[in-house]
Amino acid sequence: LTVGAYKPAPDKHIGRTQGSPNSGEDQVGMSRRPHSAGRSYSAILCALLLLPFTWACGIIGLGEDDPKEPKPGETTLLFLGSSYLNAYDVPDRVKGFSKGAGEEVFVRTRLIPGLYLDFFAQDNQTTTMLRERDWDFVVLQGGSQNAAYPAGSEHSTYLALRELHRKATESSPGTKVVYMMPWAFEDGMLWVEGRTETYEDMQLDLREKALKWAEELDLIVAPVGMAFYEVMTSWDPPQHYLHLSDWNHASYLGAYLAAATIYSTLFAQSITDVEYDWQVEQELARSLREVASTTVMDSLSLWRITP
Repeated sequence: LTVGAYKPAPDKHIGRTQGSPNSGEDQVGMSRRPHSAGRSYSAILCALLLLPFTWACGIIGLGEDDPKEPKPGETTLLFLGSSYLNAYDVPDRVKGFSKGAGEEVFVRTRLIPGLYLDFFAQDNQTTTMLRERDWDFVVLQGGSQNAAYPAGSEHSTYLALRELHRKATESSPGTKVVYMMPWAFEDGMLWVEGRTETYEDMQLDLREKALKWAEELDLIVAPVGMAFYEVMTSWDPPQHYLHLSDWNHASYLGAYLAAATIYSTLFAQSITDVEYDWQVEQELARSLREVASTTVMDSLSLWRITP
């Protein structure tokens, strides 16, 4: 992949703390300890204090003004996941891209911070949502560590993906199930004593697992993690550029890139020229959209995307 040189975020966004980490823990429930490079307890404490206010209403994602039923011709999307999608409301960013591209979409979400895909695979309310209509796409977002390194994890991503795919397609064989390839922790697994996996190692492990599971379970891959990888390895960004200061959740730039990659995956379209910048400076937004588009469109068959 080739994209433009690194462009710093506009000053007005430096230090934003919206979309804070869930209970100061990563997606497998292990406390993220301070890092030798400067991880801070104060940042996590601040996030914890903001948590009840920023995400308390994010579980179902149905606002008072949201339509209860899709209009004829709308593409129907259901997002299932945790704080990785809830922070900065990634599904709403996908809606923003859809509007900019002239696509009509109907979006529902069930996003619960701190939970894993195995919860949703057994959750009655999730099952009801999966069966309430013939969804065009069901987007599944799981954790990072238990996906990259499943051995010994109490939360099996593979088994959850298999069960959720079954429920999504058993009465609607036309539904396409999309697995969002997670992004790696900004410091990989180096925050765990004795571990040696860097960010790059962890992301490539996530890529390997996502491709294997997609082949075995008939999933589409939304290569969000590899879009992050392009920026992280080619742009030489500063610390906490695509990640928040918990080294885990996406920053507002990471959330924008994730949404752009998901949109490009769902519609098999380049969105480089789509006019939706959200809170991102115009030139930087275009560069991030280019990364998302190139990551998806240059490898459609690899990600099992059918135009």
